[in-house]
Amino acid sequence: MRLVVQGRDDRREPEGVQSTPGRPSATGGATRSTGAADGTRTRPENGWVALFWMVFRRSRNPILLLDERRNILELNDPAVALIGGTREELLGTCLASRFPPAERGVAAREWERVLRSGERTGSRVLERPDGTSVEIEWAARAARIGGRRVVITVWVSDQRLPNPAAVGEFERPLTPREQEVVMLIALGEDTREIAAGLHLSPETVKSHIRNAMSKLCVHSRAQLVAVALTSGQVTWVPSMGD
Repeated sequence: MRLVVQGRDDRREPEGVQSTPGRPSATGGATRSTGAADGTRTRPENGWVALFWMVFRRSRNPILLLDERRNILELNDPAVALIGGTREELLGTCLASRFPPAERGVAAREWERVLRSGERTGSRVLERPDGTSVEIEWAARAARIGGRRVVITVWVSDQRLPNPAAVGEFERPLTPREQEVVMLIALGEDTREIAAGLHLSPETVKSHIRNAMSKLCVHSRAQLVAVALTSGQVTWVPSMGD
């Protein structure tokens, strides 16, 4: 499934969550995140918020911002298309209502772990208004945007996730090429597309992905995107023509 975000102004933030991103660091390098008492990853004002909104709008992966009650604060076009309905209908609604009744208890317990630890990955069945359902793999990570605690959730529908591992401090920063590959994953490209665009072999791309996952202590592409964007490990930004 390919869901492409088009016709959106990357410079504007969604109305539901406002923030004032700061300037990038003078060195352009990654800055470590710190953990708040509630598990939220806090970041110095170094421009990651602006980078997040760019990816949010341009990605073909469904991305949602949720509050602590799982109400939808903002979602991108692929998320709207996957859930079903319109953006106006979905904003402010509880994501839990989209899960099968038999799974809502498990989903609630998983969400409590997200709020305690600041991150979680898993799989879930999503029920759509037309009666169809789709199994999604998700990664959730808490962050602060505009002074408000939100949970950034990335969905992928074609991957299996193992049990999540805790993510701590990152001793090894991503290389420029690894950052480039991770950003293209965030924008929704698959291995073959990344390889063609960067003039690399698919095996080389897979090697970069494995290295990035190892450095960030993650086990899926969805979790890789969520952690990389909120930890300051990605500073490469593609041009609008890419």
